[in-house]
Amino acid sequence: MPDQEATTGIGATLRDAREATGRSLEDVALSLRARVSQLEALEDESFDTFGGDVYAKGFLRSYAQELGLDPTPLLDTFRREVGHDSVHAASLVGDVSTPKQRRGAPPAWIAWLLVIVVVLAGIAVLGSTDGRSPDQASPDGPMGPPPPTAEEDPDDAEVDEVDPDDAEPEPEPEPEPEPEPEPEPEFEGVELFLAFESDSWVRVIVDDTPVLEQTITAGETLQFEADREVEVRFGNPGGVRATLNGEDLGPQGSPGQPVTVRFTPDGAETV
Repeated sequence: MPDQEATTGIGATLRDAREATGRSLEDVALSLRARVSQLEALEDESFDTFGGDVYAKGFLRSYAQELGLDPTPLLDTFRREVGHDSVHAASLVGDVSTPKQRRGAPPAWIAWLLVIVVVLAGIAVLGSTDGRSPDQASPDGPMGPPPPTAEEDPDDAEVDEVDPDDAEPEPEPEPEPEPEPEPEPEFEGVELFLAFESDSWVRVIVDDTPVLEQTITAGETLQFEADREVEVRFGNPGGVRATLNGEDLGPQGSPGQPVTVRFTPDGAETV
């Protein structure tokens, strides 16, 4: 038995109720179509042996009802002091990094502007000497304007500017292809979600092991995982929507018409 300080009182309540009726574990297990070891685990509060809170709460509800107990206080105690699982769907999303942009070279029009400035300066020098060197210039001819000196204001020298819009634009670099996202891994086995849109009694058998038999109220969801198959008996299949390995199968039948469905990795079939 578990340490006395770690008990919640759930197991003692079940054991006292069973002994008060004079019933044995074998008798109750036969009525519930369960194993004696599963009932012993409930009375010993060894809830981890059920493999998840959903299975443990299902057996706890069925056992309490079989003994004539109200399961609600026991389930509230379980959720408050024992429950630790949370049903969630997993998905894998790849981390795609944005490629860094390369810094482009200086615009081409700046280089053309420098070339034009140098050419205009050379033309001005040649024009002042009439195409000859300063020593060969004619003394009788009109003197051209002297070249600008360092003392003069550089703003006095007129330079034709080039419109940047007339310059040849720099070709844009081709974008690098984005990496393809990694494919999501395929789930092996059976992953079954049941969403109850209306109240329905269900009996669930996972890989030939009964795990649940009770009435589930509208608004609740259940999750089951198996290696080979999950067999579910629905009392109100029209009010239960099933999702098998990520595929929405919709309601499992007509309202109020009981049906048994076997869910396998290959799909779902009515038994």
